[in-house]
Amino acid sequence: MIIVNDKKICEVCKKNNAVILCDGCGIPLCKDCRSFDLWSYGCGHIDPKVFCSKCFDDIDINPWGGKRD
Repeated sequence: MIIVNDKKICEVCKKNNAVILCDGCGIPLCKDCRSFDLWSYGCGHIDPKVFCSKCFDDIDINPWGGKRD
């Protein structure tokens, strides 16, 4: 993890301050490099998920939004 002036730096672009961690792999992400998905469970329960682009497309990590071959 890159830390500059006590702030975590985004692992994707390596220039902006990180604001959140990827729910798939845990790397720090800035607001420009994050992707959101909504996962629903049962009746009316929705969890927001945040992913890096790699995890967002990986069907094993993001089964509802990942790319299928």
